[in-house]
Amino acid sequence: MADDTAVTVYGSNAISDPNKKNKNAFSVKVGLAQMLRGGAIVQVTNVDQAKIAESAGACCVIVAEQSESGGISRMLDPAVIKQIQRAVGVPVMAKARVGHFVEAQILEAVGVDYIDENEVIAIADEDNFINKHNFRIPFVCGCRNLGEGLRRVREGAAMIRTQGDLSGSGNIVETVRNVREVMGKIRVLTNMDEDEVFTFAKELGAPYDILAQTKQMGRLPVVHFCCRRYYNTCRCSPDDATRMRWCVCGI
Repeated sequence: MADDTAVTVYGSNAISDPNKKNKNAFSVKVGLAQMLRGGAIVQVTNVDQAKIAESAGACCVIVAEQSESGGISRMLDPAVIKQIQRAVGVPVMAKARVGHFVEAQILEAVGVDYIDENEVIAIADEDNFINKHNFRIPFVCGCRNLGEGLRRVREGAAMIRTQGDLSGSGNIVETVRNVREVMGKIRVLTNMDEDEVFTFAKELGAPYDILAQTKQMGRLPVVHFCCRRYYNTCRCSPDDATRMRWCVCGI
């Protein structure tokens, strides 16, 4: 299996502004993300749920506004986030809308440990994701295929989650399919000649330098999670989580 130590993505410094002093190096962010490997991240909406998740063994809680049918979901109230931070001893992750850099700036000021640029809640910008190199704290972004995941890494994501059904049905079949898609493409990549990687990068729409690093490492250059979304009416069972561990994801 590939080395699990944190690495620096090739050429990542070219995107970030070297004059800004409020940022961590990308390798530091990836190192912070490594702390969550092998654990379960549980979504909560209030202090009581966060305490239950911590007592159940969650390595991190992700705070989000309660989803309502037909409504617009946003980041959780910063006051509630602070209450949860004081109540639990595990890292706290918070969701921000895709492309909504102001929400991300607010969450960074609040002091969360990680930010999830999440597609499930309302999308603020359909064309542009947040430039995550401009923030001190690590970001996690979602993907359904290898090209999409590597594009998010180029933008500064320190964690990638492969996701499936976003409707909250509790069915993991799409998650398994997408994880197999990502891992299958990586296996194809590792067996390619160097000359073929250029064409493969064009096919995937992925940055060549990060694709080349993925080939060298035999895995994504950042922590790889899988995500199963569910509502309160759907049961999230331990056997589903174990099934995803067999897909060679970090969590």
